[in-house]
Amino acid sequence: MKKVISAAALGLFFLSTAFECGREVDCCVPPPCTENASLDGTWKLEQFQNISTGTSDPDPNVEGKSVIYTFDDDQREGSITGHTFVNTVMGSYTLGAGCTIKVNGFGGSKVGEPEWSRKAWFPSDSAALGNYSVVKDKLVIRFGQSPEQLVFKKQK
Repeated sequence: MKKVISAAALGLFFLSTAFECGREVDCCVPPPCTENASLDGTWKLEQFQNISTGTSDPDPNVEGKSVIYTFDDDQREGSITGHTFVNTVMGSYTLGAGCTIKVNGFGGSKVGEPEWSRKAWFPSDSAALGNYSVVKDKLVIRFGQSPEQLVFKKQK
């Protein structure tokens, strides 16, 4: 008898909380994938993070060298300017539903790039569709099925 009463009480609890949707907390809608639907700002690449293994490849902190990109968008379309260790870069992108980013074009000067900063060049082909998230002062971007994501820290 105790099991029946416990099961009934548990069922009533779940039914009563189901009607909370749409009130103060909307439990029927998943949380947003980002705090901000814009990439606006200047961002420094801190590391490449392998999501399969959990390892990271941090900025080697070569004096006077870094990867810094400035994003400027209207929450739909935007432009990228900046530099890698040795090249000036520019490009454009489109933001979509579900925190997707599509790089429409990306390029720059073509001086030989060291391995670490070479990985910071955004793809601008069919692999250019990716996902992003902005949480506080961190921007994370991952393209296609790549096991690595780029982790940036906001500069300004």
